[in-house]
Amino acid sequence: MTRRVQAKLGSGLDPKSEPSDILAGKDLSGKVAVVTGGYSGIGLETTRALARAGAKVYVPVRNFDKAAETLGTIEIGEVIPLPMDLGDFASVRRFVDEMLESEEQIDLLINNAGIMACPQAKIEGGWESQFGINHLGHFILTKGLLPALLAADAPRVVCLSSIGHRRGGVNFDDINFEQTPYEKWTAYAQAKTANALFALGLDMKYADKGLRAFSVHPGGIMTPLQRHLDNQEMVALGWIDENGNLSELAASLFKSTTQGCTTTLWAATSEMLQGKGGLYCEDCDVADLADEASPRYFGVAQWAVDPELANQLWELSESATA
Repeated sequence: MTRRVQAKLGSGLDPKSEPSDILAGKDLSGKVAVVTGGYSGIGLETTRALARAGAKVYVPVRNFDKAAETLGTIEIGEVIPLPMDLGDFASVRRFVDEMLESEEQIDLLINNAGIMACPQAKIEGGWESQFGINHLGHFILTKGLLPALLAADAPRVVCLSSIGHRRGGVNFDDINFEQTPYEKWTAYAQAKTANALFALGLDMKYADKGLRAFSVHPGGIMTPLQRHLDNQEMVALGWIDENGNLSELAASLFKSTTQGCTTTLWAATSEMLQGKGGLYCEDCDVADLADEASPRYFGVAQWAVDPELANQLWELSESATA
C-alpha cells in the first residue's frame, strides 16, 4: 500500500521560480505531452516550456483562431493543436480517439484548463458548468487516454486545483445547486476540490501500474481566468487597488504567468516526486495540510486529500459520464 505524506519535502526552490529553473538540465526529447488550456495564460507558458525542453505537445483547443495566434508565439519545439471542448463530452471523446490514433504512448497529461467564478450555467447532462468543465470533462479525457498513459514509462498526470478549494468541498448532495442558491465561489471551490480528489483517486487506482498523479495550486496570477470578475470585485478581494493596480498584498504573493506554470512543471518532472503521488502541491513543493491556524493562502484542506471522498467522487464521475 502506498503511503502518501501530505507535507513539504523542502525542494529548495523559490515560490517565484521560472520555468528555466525547473527544467534546467532536463531533456524531454521523445516525450509526448497533452496540455489542456495550453494556448492561454499559464497553460500557454506550460506548453512553451515543455516544447522548449524537447517534448511534443498536443494542445486541445476550443477556439482555433485564438490558439493559432498564441501558439504562434512558441518559436522552439513541436506543438500540435487539436479540436476539443471540455463542456462537450462527445468532443472530448473525439479528441481521445484522435490522440490514441496518433500516439501509442503519452508521458504527461496536464489538466490545466478551467473556468472560475462564472455566472450560473449548465452543460451536458445538466451539470453545473464549473464542476462539469473543470472536473467531468477532464475525467473523461484522462480515463480515455489511460491506454496511452499506461504504455509510457513513468507517466504523470497533473491536475490544476487552486487555493480556492479552501472555501469548501464537494457537496455530493447538491452538486448542481438545485436545492441551494448558486454561489459562484462555492461552485469554484467544489470544482477545485474535485480536481485535487481526482488526482488522488487516479493515483490510488493506477500507482501500481506506474502512473502517478498530482494536483497543484499554481499561485495567484492575473490571467484570462479572471474574465468573469469586474474591478470592483477584485478590489473587494484585495487583489487590486481602486486604480486597477495590484494591491500590496497581491504584489507580494501573485506570480507572473511564467512563474505561474512552475509548480505544474515541477509536479510533472521533478525527481523528488519519484515513488510519490496523489499529493497536492504549491510553490514548487508538496503543500502542508491546512488547519484552522494555517494562513489563508497556503496549505491543502483535509477534504481535498481524503481517500474516501476521492473514491466517492470517482463513483459519481463514472456514473455521470457513462
